[in-house]
Amino acid sequence: MPNFDGGHYFLTALIPIRTDLIELDGLRNSPVYLVRESLSLLPPAMQSKAAEEIGLNSPFAKNLRTHFTRFAVIDDVSWNGRVPVNPLVVAAKGLNPVVGGAYDELTCPFLLWAVDFDAASGEAKELESYLIDLWKDAGDDLRRVFTYCVGFDAKGDGRAFASYIAKCQIETTMPFNDYWIDPPPFVTASAKALALPVVAVGLAALVAIGLAIWNGTPWYWVVGLIVLGLVAIAASVYCVYRYALQKGETPFPTAPHSDLRSVLKALYLQQNFTRFVIATQGRDSTSLHAEFGRFLQRHKPLDVAGPTQPAGVIRS
Repeated sequence: MPNFDGGHYFLTALIPIRTDLIELDGLRNSPVYLVRESLSLLPPAMQSKAAEEIGLNSPFAKNLRTHFTRFAVIDDVSWNGRVPVNPLVVAAKGLNPVVGGAYDELTCPFLLWAVDFDAASGEAKELESYLIDLWKDAGDDLRRVFTYCVGFDAKGDGRAFASYIAKCQIETTMPFNDYWIDPPPFVTASAKALALPVVAVGLAALVAIGLAIWNGTPWYWVVGLIVLGLVAIAASVYCVYRYALQKGETPFPTAPHSDLRSVLKALYLQQNFTRFVIATQGRDSTSLHAEFGRFLQRHKPLDVAGPTQPAGVIRS
């Protein structure tokens, strides 16, 4: 299930952008230009001191399920040059090598939206609930971005937004998940275990055919047993193949403490514990023990609700 892995849902959506001209403030504008302008006006996360001084945070920081998100405008696909053709094929088919073949191109610009968020499963309801919550948290900002896309209802609610994005969703083929510290508990199967059913079916077929020949069974029954045995072997190979594919598509289990709230708490503790270590250098054991007790009371390591690092900032 490429869209879901390790307790996180990976949404990838390609949203078509309108190509008609839009009258806005007495000017005729291109929709793709307006989409780019809306994206440029989205506040970035507060990941520098200058951004912290301004105080504007990303609208996605309002939602505590969002780990990463990215927008990009795709005007057209890249042209990698003409597709090479074998000269023998050109000569055999009488093709004109000067005339180029067909090539791919987009019918309109597309807005790419990729987002990684916390989810208990890869079911459609997880995606819908996230998009509805995100619309509640940042609907005004999202409306300004998507309003110039094909078929988008700017007056719709969160459920309409979720339905619209689901129609534009494409399968995520390479999810990013980097929260495991120790190797995940993989479910493995050895080559011998996978080959065992095929070998067992093959031996059973050989025994059945051998007994039929030993007992003087008519030749056409023996031929039938051979055909049946070959079919059974092929079916067992296919079943083993499907089993291996199914196991390969099984998502990684959720890494411990990999939800966004836990990650924010870990970043907060990392920074504050570093300051604590620096501040308590050279203390005797009694004083250090007392200071560490006050550290635990002040920062509450097991409480992800707070105190913690705010979303969208690089330091506490």
